[in-house]
Amino acid sequence: MTILVIGGSGHVGSLVLPGLAQRHDVRVLDPRPPAGPHDHVPGTADDPAALDRALKGVDAVVHAALAPAHEDGPAAAARSFEVNVTSVHLTLQAAHRAGVRHAVLFSSLSVFRDLADRPLDETVPPDATDLYGLTKRLAEQVCRAATEEWDMTATVLRLAWPTTDEAWPDWSLPGVAQSARRTADGTMIPALAATDLTRAVLAALDHRHGYEVFHITGDDSGRHWNQTKARDLLGWRPVRQ
Repeated sequence: MTILVIGGSGHVGSLVLPGLAQRHDVRVLDPRPPAGPHDHVPGTADDPAALDRALKGVDAVVHAALAPAHEDGPAAAARSFEVNVTSVHLTLQAAHRAGVRHAVLFSSLSVFRDLADRPLDETVPPDATDLYGLTKRLAEQVCRAATEEWDMTATVLRLAWPTTDEAWPDWSLPGVAQSARRTADGTMIPALAATDLTRAVLAALDHRHGYEVFHITGDDSGRHWNQTKARDLLGWRPVRQ
């Protein structure tokens, strides 16, 4: 297949490009060129013309563009809605025009408040009210609406702390010299390694059953998040443990 990765030059999108390219032809829509010899369409997902160019001849689209999670204020709010919500709607609308029937969305467990303090599975309604969590909640609803309005399929992956394989089990961020170790209740929560994330995306590209949401994290202990649905329907569980 030919896969379009929206935001493939960003931190999270770039984690999956090498593994996706081993199985599929990869095209990237991003203002910046991606790392590696991937087909690149310069532009952003809030530009319908750029989306139309990038989606020609594509079999599925992965929306991996993410607004910063820890910013606040009017400018940050506008940017978060633009990237996390508007660009998702415009991407799916353009996919519908191009006849692309399947999408994968990178969402986040940040759709929940107190996400490390209680057991969560996909049946728990998202309840985050902060800027990032709220916009990711809305992005999921945009995907659900697209499956109903345009007869598409959309697989949503709620991620927690995606990181490079080299930094795992810690969580690394671009431009931050020291990787972070996530803990809760005195126990370490391993981050989500790039290779595990890539395996989840590959499985999600093949999973075309209406609108589905999956929790995809590096913690398979069951202490915080139940990932049974991903294991049963995607055949996925984290290998790095």
